[in-house]
Amino acid sequence: MTAAPLRSVRAPIAGMRLLAPTLTDLMILVGEARPDEIEQYEAILGVAWDRDTIAVDHYQRHGVKFVLVDDGGAPVCAGGWDLVGPDVWQSWMVGTMSHWDRHWRAITKASRLVMSGLFDQGARRLQTNALASRTAACHWYERGLLMRPEGVMRGYGVNGEDVAMFARLRPASGSENG
Repeated sequence: MTAAPLRSVRAPIAGMRLLAPTLTDLMILVGEARPDEIEQYEAILGVAWDRDTIAVDHYQRHGVKFVLVDDGGAPVCAGGWDLVGPDVWQSWMVGTMSHWDRHWRAITKASRLVMSGLFDQGARRLQTNALASRTAACHWYERGLLMRPEGVMRGYGVNGEDVAMFARLRPASGSENG
């Protein structure tokens, strides 16, 4: 399955639009990234955070990618999904603490809208992971994105950090999480 390119979507996110990200959007967001996201990136990938390299890497991804912009056109967060197996997609996201604090509801709605679109296009499984110490992020994956915790990969990070895995399966009829 290949995903269709993201077109501009206005509703149901009040005052926000979902667009395909520009390199400028990603440079802004990566340059102001949340400290806990930087820590997670470095712990899981074992690579130092470098704004230019990461922004270009995200821009060049071939999966589904989006930027949520406010009514003034400023990027609030960017994310996406990379195909990692037959109909299995792995998430990525970058945002800032100030945007999260102000727009977490819109970020949640936008993320769920993109997830629904992937399921509509045939995705079977959407998955993500987070440092287990990021309890607020783990809580958001469960409550906000309706993902199920699948366990903790103990000592997975480069310095022995525990990494929690979450997934959501294509909904079966009458079921929210397959």
